[in-house]
Amino acid sequence: MYAFLALLLVGLAAASPALLGSSARVESRNLDEIYHAALNENGVLKVAWGGDVQTIGDQVTAAFTKRFPGIKLDLTVDLSKYLDSRIDRQHQVTNGAEEFADVAVLQTLQNFGRWKSEGRLMPYKVSEWDDIYPEFVDQDGAYTGYNIFTFGQTVYNPQSLHTTVPTSYPDFLDPNLRGKIALTYPNDDDSILYLFTLITKKYGWQFTRDLLKQDIRWTRGTATPSQIIANNNEIAVSFAASSPYVKGVSTQSSTDVYMAWPQTACIFSRTKMPESSKLFMNFLLSDEWQSVFDGKFATRRKFDGQGIFKQSNVEPLGYGKFMSDRTTVEKWRFQFESFIGTPQGPDPLDT
Repeated sequence: MYAFLALLLVGLAAASPALLGSSARVESRNLDEIYHAALNENGVLKVAWGGDVQTIGDQVTAAFTKRFPGIKLDLTVDLSKYLDSRIDRQHQVTNGAEEFADVAVLQTLQNFGRWKSEGRLMPYKVSEWDDIYPEFVDQDGAYTGYNIFTFGQTVYNPQSLHTTVPTSYPDFLDPNLRGKIALTYPNDDDSILYLFTLITKKYGWQFTRDLLKQDIRWTRGTATPSQIIANNNEIAVSFAASSPYVKGVSTQSSTDVYMAWPQTACIFSRTKMPESSKLFMNFLLSDEWQSVFDGKFATRRKFDGQGIFKQSNVEPLGYGKFMSDRTTVEKWRFQFESFIGTPQGPDPLDT
């Protein structure tokens, strides 16, 4: 009987290492050593990359393939909510025999814990593991936060904003800004939805009612407002937009509440490209790639210039908690949809 149980546990550990909470050792090889191991793999590394701008995917692909010639990379950029649906559908269709991607980098944080519990993630700790805030990783290495994203800062065009730059949300109710504001639909993107819940908890629903009187240009995709602001003489400002890859706009830090989260990455346990997947994960957390970002906030202590956990107006773990409570997410989504209406417009990656 005991022998049978021992064999059963061994079998479960082999089939579902993350399910039993097995923990990986920290990677001891450097990038070049992992690269040489990855060169022995035949195939294409498939990465699902959450985002609404193709530019970042192109930049990651160009940087990775230049740094590691001979490693074939197929990086698919799409909204995280669509990518995780495709990941789950592929897993269901093939009964787990084949995954949609080897690596996923997504903002839909609620899925990582579920995938781990299903035994679908490879426990793996990158070489810079000890420099990453423990709050942003799974203790067994099933998933790792690689970069801090934020929303709530003011994005504006200095050439067309002919008034004081707003630094708090009530500032956007200035009559001089009527018809000049572009915002991402909160009911189309969970990160923006979470930002709007923070605003509502602070200022109440009256803020949303007053905001709607400002003749808002609502858009799909968090980069779309910045693109409009950069190219439109009338639309000049936003607080619900991303801007790193859009020329012609400036940003102003918020003095109000805002949101932040660790964009998170994982390796699927059934990958046929394990060394290439490990190489990609280590590249994302490496000094050379982390130094590309602005140095304001980071999941790695070395690059967290302003200290994400030292800020007074943001809870960097709040978004993950929010995303894990899907009943509450949907309640908020439809509350805002009842005010704003259903999201309209093309897929942001088609614009």
